[in-house]
Amino acid sequence: MTPEQAVALACAALGADPTEARVLRAADAITVQVDDTRVARVIPHADADTRRVLAAIGELDGHVLEPLAEAVELEGALIVSYPRITPDGDAHRDLGIAGACLAGLHARGRAALERGLDLPAFDPHAIAERWLDRADAVFTGDERGRLLGAIDTAWPEVAGPPTVIHGDAHLGNWWPASADWWVLIDPEFLSVGPAVYDLAPLEVVERRLGTPPSRFPSFLSGYESADGAVDRRALASAIHVRELLSVAWLAARSGDDSELALRTRRRLIDALERREGSWLA
Repeated sequence: MTPEQAVALACAALGADPTEARVLRAADAITVQVDDTRVARVIPHADADTRRVLAAIGELDGHVLEPLAEAVELEGALIVSYPRITPDGDAHRDLGIAGACLAGLHARGRAALERGLDLPAFDPHAIAERWLDRADAVFTGDERGRLLGAIDTAWPEVAGPPTVIHGDAHLGNWWPASADWWVLIDPEFLSVGPAVYDLAPLEVVERRLGTPPSRFPSFLSGYESADGAVDRRALASAIHVRELLSVAWLAARSGDDSELALRTRRRLIDALERREGSWLA
């Protein structure tokens, strides 16, 4: 689906003027600002798992931003309206509150699962495969196999009791709703998995794509203050899986851009060999 098609669908579903709408973010789902107060998430080819995720949000006690209304299905896509907010987590130097709020989501998620909440399991291999299927020209068959094999080796080490995880909790998906309450947005990867994985997206962004010093230590400290010590070995494996997924995601977006494809291949080597350092250098 093109961004232009997403704008047309969002405006048709929500009764908005397409000349006033604009695309905010285009990934697996496309976020469209339809007017001053609303955005729409346009989800192509929505399946049963997507509907399970949307149904689960209301059980999470405000930890994940709730839709304004029931989703609308149009031309095979699902259009979900949300209040227009500004995810400005980047403006904060100390992320302890975000870490504590993530621990709150996990505690709420464990209770919801005990009550029978139905969500798909987080499956990094399947996610990586879906993205790699769009990137045939970026990696050789051997490189693709090494990436998927590394995920399969590391994922069993991402240990811990299952809970509801957001699956993509980097700063672009955090909204500081108030001084002591941060809310997660963009819930497409909401699923059941080990809580420690939810710490990895922010660590990878801060270390690989951020400006030093990293704010991850304050995030981790806030999390541990609310939920106890995190297994460092499990966290290291979660970070490794997240780096590999980040490479697969970038490969899927390389298209005919040879420079982006080259950058993706370099990141794959860094991730497979667990090298340190910025990906922006």
